[in-house]
Amino acid sequence: MSILVLLAFLIAPLYSFAQQPVEISGVVSDSLGAVIAKAVIECQSARGKIRAASDNEGKFTISCANGDGVVLISAPGFMTTQLSISAASTQLPLAVRLQPANVMERITVAGPDSLISESPSGELSIPRRELEIAGALTVDDVLRQAPGFSLFRRSGGLFANPTSQGVSLRGIAASGASRSLVLLDGVPLNSPFGGWVYWNRVPRTSIDRMEVFNGAASDLYGSGSLGGVVNITTRNVDQSFLEVESSFGNESTPALSFDGGKQFGQWGIVVAGQALRTDGYIAVPENQRGKVDTPVGTADLVGSLTASRSLARNGRVYARLSSFGESRHNGTPLQINDTRISSADAGVDLPASGIGDLFFRIYGSKEIFNQNFSSIALDRNSESLTNRQRNPSQQFGLVIQWSRTIGGRHYVTAGFETRDVRGHSAETTFNNSITTARVDAGGRQGIVGVFGQDFVRLGKWEFSVGGRFDRWLESHGFSNRIPVIGAPALANFANRSETAFSPRVTAWRQFNGGVSLGVSVYRAFRAPTLNELYRNFRIGNVVTNANAALVAERLTGGEVGINWRSWRELLTTRASFFWSEVGDPIANVTLSSTPALITRQRRNLGAIRARGLEVSASLRITNHWQANVEYLLTDSTVLRFSANPALEGLWLPQIPRNQFNFQTSYSKGKWAAGVQGRFVGKQFDDDQNKLPLRKFFTLDAEASRSISSKVTLFVAVQNATGTRYETGSTTVITVGPPVLARLGARWTLR
Repeated sequence: MSILVLLAFLIAPLYSFAQQPVEISGVVSDSLGAVIAKAVIECQSARGKIRAASDNEGKFTISCANGDGVVLISAPGFMTTQLSISAASTQLPLAVRLQPANVMERITVAGPDSLISESPSGELSIPRRELEIAGALTVDDVLRQAPGFSLFRRSGGLFANPTSQGVSLRGIAASGASRSLVLLDGVPLNSPFGGWVYWNRVPRTSIDRMEVFNGAASDLYGSGSLGGVVNITTRNVDQSFLEVESSFGNESTPALSFDGGKQFGQWGIVVAGQALRTDGYIAVPENQRGKVDTPVGTADLVGSLTASRSLARNGRVYARLSSFGESRHNGTPLQINDTRISSADAGVDLPASGIGDLFFRIYGSKEIFNQNFSSIALDRNSESLTNRQRNPSQQFGLVIQWSRTIGGRHYVTAGFETRDVRGHSAETTFNNSITTARVDAGGRQGIVGVFGQDFVRLGKWEFSVGGRFDRWLESHGFSNRIPVIGAPALANFANRSETAFSPRVTAWRQFNGGVSLGVSVYRAFRAPTLNELYRNFRIGNVVTNANAALVAERLTGGEVGINWRSWRELLTTRASFFWSEVGDPIANVTLSSTPALITRQRRNLGAIRARGLEVSASLRITNHWQANVEYLLTDSTVLRFSANPALEGLWLPQIPRNQFNFQTSYSKGKWAAGVQGRFVGKQFDDDQNKLPLRKFFTLDAEASRSISSKVTLFVAVQNATGTRYETGSTTVITVGPPVLARLGARWTLR
């Protein structure tokens, strides 16, 4: 039975609904119980947008088209609350409580009209409608709308080796591992072994919203959030639905994504999946290619099943099972990799319960990552196998967060989080494709953290003070090398533990004229991953060795931000100056370099500094047109490195000094369109700043037209300018993809 037939069976019968107007009323208040006047209440449906505002007592009434659509309640300085129209109409009168925007929760949401949140902090929200008109096929390419978002290398998740898909935000450079945390409904999406992200694990049609928080966030999220947090939120089932998106593009790129749900009273079931494949392109320029150069491409398949139950006051309990498989070709016949991930997570959300707001997540996963490496001749006409790896890993974790208003003035948050990761790298090494040794290295890492935060309003000022204490243990570490000829080298590493305290203090004030001003100071940390401690790897002619002696990275920083909403609330602008200094950062340090081989090792540098200016603006030109621009100026350099002072003052690898993005979207009647442009300045591919990557500009676009209430056709183009920008320089240049064009259709039933 095909996937679509099975899906139809699970969610049938789907039925249409009558779009009769329904009157929705309620009261809007803040987390401390004070009513909020002039809060914006907006109904969004296929019929368009209807807006109203709360009166001086916080009360509102609005007439919405019953059925498909959402009700958004927002106010300057607060996170937006979102309800489906059908759910809102069954809970009248609504008692809407908005949470402060500058208090970062496990899930944050920005305003309905602007991608920029009301907070002076660096937050950007990408709702579902922006995802559908972005032009890009993969989630990571859509997230490049956020200032400073990039992967370890310039190439995207559709073509890049997964080990180069670590996330960088705001100049805190990634290596293979991310220095930013990626969440799916509050659950870590980063690989437990390596820290990178498999972006195609999340079906496009299941995504409701993506939020990006720039700036260190270890005070709530612990290790891995030096640069910030990306949170991907999927849709809840509050009515029966089915959505299917199918497309086909050049480079033999078919894609199918679906998300369907059936509601049974308070219970709901959702089935989501995605199949994507591309033959890809040859990443080496034509004038440098040899006989071994073949296209880089991927084939991905993911499926998930979620069961949930609605609780009182918009509460929810859910459980989800998912499976993911990927197979990649990395540019030569021998260089291939594949991944298999099985995962499960469950959670409870209890807002406004008798003892406060409760958030609970428990999760676990198993991952097997296999990869081959080869040595390529200088003329690129032959290659020989050098290494075959198998990296199994598993993780288990849980997080509990509690929030409550105390004394009518304080909004207090407290929580506990623990995570256990086990993994190893089993390798077979070769010389001229003849086996030379078997190597196995790995270990276990356990982390426990407790955190708390207090938000308080004092006159016109609002403050939040919080922090988190973490302790982690690296245990059962080993490295065994058994050569075919000679004596084995066996090593067991002593158990090591470290602790970190990550405080954060924020002060924020809203002035007349729509101006908000905020300042934050903070500390953060990132523990090394098992991949950095124990796994060697090779990309092209660059070998990078592991280092079991690595210690945690530690960041100290701060930022000052100003937010201005003006011009009849149609224009939102934000500017933030940030400064961060990271002690003992883990970097790939060059040990030797020849035309045939560059040897590097992961090491703790002395200190690096990332400082700069982030500017964003969002303009709602009309009800049909919206424009957004983002600019990031970053100065990321090595401050100190006593082992090699020659690196001091040099740029950090993979971090450009200038980045600029813009998006323009149009929606009216049956038509919708979007254009996304991205400029990336010069950067370096190596720590010695000898391998520059030139600046470039690309343009993505998408246009769609509804031909019925259920079917929409679209055309999308990625890299419409045809720019063959440089993605790597390992003595041999690699370039990004050519123009990628797709034709597709979306089919929706509700």
